[in-house]
Amino acid sequence: MTASYYGDQDTCRDLAFLPRDLFWLILELLEPKDLVRCRLVSRAWNQAFRNPDNLLPLFKKHFFWTQEFKDLQPGSSTYDGTSDLPDSIRHAFDEVVARYDHLERGKPRSVQRHRLCGDLGSSWERQWFPVQPWEAHGSQYLGNVDRQFEEAMWSYEDGLVVFPRAEHQYLVLLDLSSDRQFMVPFIIQGKVIRRVRLQKRVLVVEWAEPKAFHWLNESDGVHRHFASSFDVSPKVDDDGGWDIIPRNEWKIMFLGHPLSERDRFFSAHSKTHYVIYIWQPNRSLYTADDDAPIESLFVWDISKQSDYRPSLDPTGAQKGPEVDQAPSIVARFGYQDLEFFNVRQRGFPCIQQLEVTDDGQAVYIIENARIFPADEEPEAFGVPQTIVTGIPVNGIGPSVRISPRFILTAYRSNDSFQQMPLFEGWDMVDTWNSIIAQVTDPLSGVIFRLHFADIETSEDLDSIYLTIETEKTLVSKEAIDLDGRAKLCGCEKYIIGETRNRELVIYRFDR
Repeated sequence: MTASYYGDQDTCRDLAFLPRDLFWLILELLEPKDLVRCRLVSRAWNQAFRNPDNLLPLFKKHFFWTQEFKDLQPGSSTYDGTSDLPDSIRHAFDEVVARYDHLERGKPRSVQRHRLCGDLGSSWERQWFPVQPWEAHGSQYLGNVDRQFEEAMWSYEDGLVVFPRAEHQYLVLLDLSSDRQFMVPFIIQGKVIRRVRLQKRVLVVEWAEPKAFHWLNESDGVHRHFASSFDVSPKVDDDGGWDIIPRNEWKIMFLGHPLSERDRFFSAHSKTHYVIYIWQPNRSLYTADDDAPIESLFVWDISKQSDYRPSLDPTGAQKGPEVDQAPSIVARFGYQDLEFFNVRQRGFPCIQQLEVTDDGQAVYIIENARIFPADEEPEAFGVPQTIVTGIPVNGIGPSVRISPRFILTAYRSNDSFQQMPLFEGWDMVDTWNSIIAQVTDPLSGVIFRLHFADIETSEDLDSIYLTIETEKTLVSKEAIDLDGRAKLCGCEKYIIGETRNRELVIYRFDR
């Protein structure tokens, strides 16, 4: 709304009544949040600065990547072309402006908290025992991990969070768009949960039996370990609802695995395949090589639906079509195979990420190491080096070994296996060591960075800060609500972390 005259009076010199061309020159100089504030000046200003003919071009200029803007475009699932479109434009614009105002100030609009299950279950026996992180890793200065974080027992993917709810002692799926919760049909009682991971809309829960079925020595007993998978898909008859349907179960290690702090396994999965890397100290009394842990890698086909539960068939005597449909191993790699592909870790691991392709034809092992100039003494910084090795699952064909353009955070937790790369290029090589976790929203470019206070030396390992970087601002604040784990997830609308007292915390910037 702009006009040259105000009623029958003389020409009005108020900004809201300037000719449209002049008014637009002023709009181009204002920040989006200033457009909203200008509505408070007068009734005329309110009408001019909420006019959808003015807002829509500015919406496109400043926030074209947002879902709210896309929903206003013809052809989108939410666009109906009705007379309410002007109100929709104003509402969507104001919501996005409010979100980015809070992002730029580093202040969430609301905070949600969910109490997580403790280590012990209702029977006061250990029920949650995450795989322990390594004490030494090649990405750390001289190999010694400066601070270790326990693996988080929750997982996030594309607006969905799976976490163990303390109130009723079960796993729930939380949809962040609707704030609705859905129970995962998985019985926790009588199991020791090792890991929970939602990936490719497939939920995998890795767990062990609480009692050992045989003993390696006086202190280490071997427990059978299993993985249970679930398909997560939208409900057809419920807008915003989710179906969590059990797919199958498999025994992830033939000889079992001790429930100890020294034995470790790392895994990943796609829609149809599952890969697990196993690293165990050599307990043999007849070896002189103390730096030769037992290493192996297995790839499973988990694509078929099966009611067979190997945890209920300890002798393996059950037969039938459901057994034939059960997950099966499609590739095995022993320590000699890993040595051949130059990915055997031995006693000084560098592996930090593990992936299996959607077609199950290749496994990618990503290693992260800190290197130092050969002619100089090691410095506290060093230079990060990331190596990606691709291994053909069928054992036929060439392997690949490349140095990508991204680098990873320094290893401090098993959750590093699910972390996003820090960045492309080498603009932050001098500060990479202090970063604990980082999330980059690919559309908006908003970056959330969890890091130690001292970026260069990381001497203060107790103070952890959250930095939010947008196109226009960079703000840092102490992250007392997010310092419990080396894990940070989310997007421009929210970020998710965990406190030290087992609370899942969600910072909402969208509402």
